[in-house]
Amino acid sequence: MSRTIYLFALLMTVLITGCSSFSPSTPIPLNTSLPTPKAVEAEWSIKMTHSGGIMGVARSIEISSDGKYTVADEMADKTITGELTANELSKINGIVSDSNFSSATKPQRSSCADCFIYGIETQVNGKKVVYQVDDVTLSASGLEPLVTYLRDLMDKALQ
Repeated sequence: MSRTIYLFALLMTVLITGCSSFSPSTPIPLNTSLPTPKAVEAEWSIKMTHSGGIMGVARSIEISSDGKYTVADEMADKTITGELTANELSKINGIVSDSNFSSATKPQRSSCADCFIYGIETQVNGKKVVYQVDDVTLSASGLEPLVTYLRDLMDKALQ
């Protein structure tokens, strides 16, 4: 009887070992390279005018790919020039490289009386694209990340 148990245990060990997968003692390295982000290689410029609303806002911002900017508030008769920080320039470069301005949805005309109106002019790789959106048509245009970031930069510069 003990011989039968011994043979059964030996048979089970052989079967289990035969079904296991080979695991080398040295781990095989995984592909650890990360995809490189899209780079904006060409010069670009962006101009956005921000106007309208109940208070009659009239502001603008112009940024070039070297990080230099000009912000103007016509109502306050104030103009600020400066240079973006490395983080700000990296963020706007990311937005520009992730955006395909030529395929952004051109919005339908809006009948919003007191909305803010955003006039956006981009020039990337020598191609100029001009849009006009308002608070109602902004989210469907594909330009909301750009407009939001540019508004934040304007607010920060004009403080």
